Amino acid sequence: REDHRLVSGDGGLTPARCLAARTFLLRSPRRVLPVALIHALVTALLVAVITPTNLFERTAETYIRPLEHFTIVTPQLKNTFDAELLTRLDANPHMEKRLQAKMLWIDTPSILGELSSPLLALNTADQEELTERMGLRLDRGRLPSPGSPGATLHGDILRARGLEIGDEFGRIVNREDRTPGRFEVVGVLEGGPRVGILDFGYASIPDFVLARQPAFQVIYGREGAKVESDAFLRGASNEAGNKVFRVVDEAWARAIMHRNLKSLPLFVGFITGAVAVIVALVTSLLTVIAFQARTDEFALYLAVGHRRGRLVRKLFAETTATALLGWAAGLALGVAGVATYDALVLAPKALVMDVIDPRPFLFSLMVPVLSALVSTVAVAVKLHRMDPV
Repeated sequence: REDHRLVSGDGGLTPARCLAARTFLLRSPRRVLPVALIHALVTALLVAVITPTNLFERTAETYIRPLEHFTIVTPQLKNTFDAELLTRLDANPHMEKRLQAKMLWIDTPSILGELSSPLLALNTADQEELTERMGLRLDRGRLPSPGSPGATLHGDILRARGLEIGDEFGRIVNREDRTPGRFEVVGVLEGGPRVGILDFGYASIPDFVLARQPAFQVIYGREGAKVESDAFLRGASNEAGNKVFRVVDEAWARAIMHRNLKSLPLFVGFITGAVAVIVALVTSLLTVIAFQARTDEFALYLAVGHRRGRLVRKLFAETTATALLGWAAGLALGVAGVATYDALVLAPKALVMDVIDPRPFLFSLMVPVLSALVSTVAVAVKLHRMDPV
């Protein structure tokens, strides 16, 4: 009896809490570990299923980032920029500088469909300034030479397309390529947003297909005033009230992205919520079945005078501790699996995913919570009806 007594804080002796949840967890690993393992595997499954869904938005974000540094403007009602339109541009009090440019796009594969990165055809003097403003560095090769079909592309674009320096791309090379013309990769950019640089002179050769591309102006807003500059451009209109510029800015790109992905959270939320509820009910059933093997134990507790409420609290603590233990192990297992998938599969294809995503943590938490609550209620009913004899 002395081995099962503890010294209390006041120097007296109090009975050891043999009904404590930790006592059962430490003394009954064969009963605890299978249930904890089920919780761990279910949690890892939810993490593995939910986390990759954020790559749609995260990857799309990488293609919006260039527009954080500049805004693209093209005429809305005319074929080119005339003196009137240029005067309107210069009247923008929030503009730092504008560049003559042409705008093309290069497609890269995504999980569903394709995403497009901007290809900016700029004069030679403007190419280095653009890379500096955007935090890009020339990792290999060179910038496009004047009058040449050279293209300097971000490394992520090359990895996604499977291109190397010296490879060619464009509709003339491959009829399924949506980038008009023919270009040769001459340089690789790293850091900063995904963008490509072309030579403006080559894109403006008369009678060549690229000459039909509409005229663009690249607008640099003053420091801290890009939002105001974009608002000025979007609001420019003629006497009839018609907008005179078509503005491609960050706000426009984000609106397109959110419109394309607006139904994704509804689908993901329904699937993951349904899976979490069903799995929680299954694990609750397993807990109730496991309780059947302990009927004699609890009958003895009742026979020696323990109250049913105390036994229900004991079971609730045991079930919650087991479920949370499995949940924590499942989170670690799921994150490790997702990180491996990201490194081996997504990163080589230049697809971006947040390995640490709070959504699967919250959804998977439904499993231990519901499991503990449902199983405790079911076992409480059985205890209420139990005859110790």
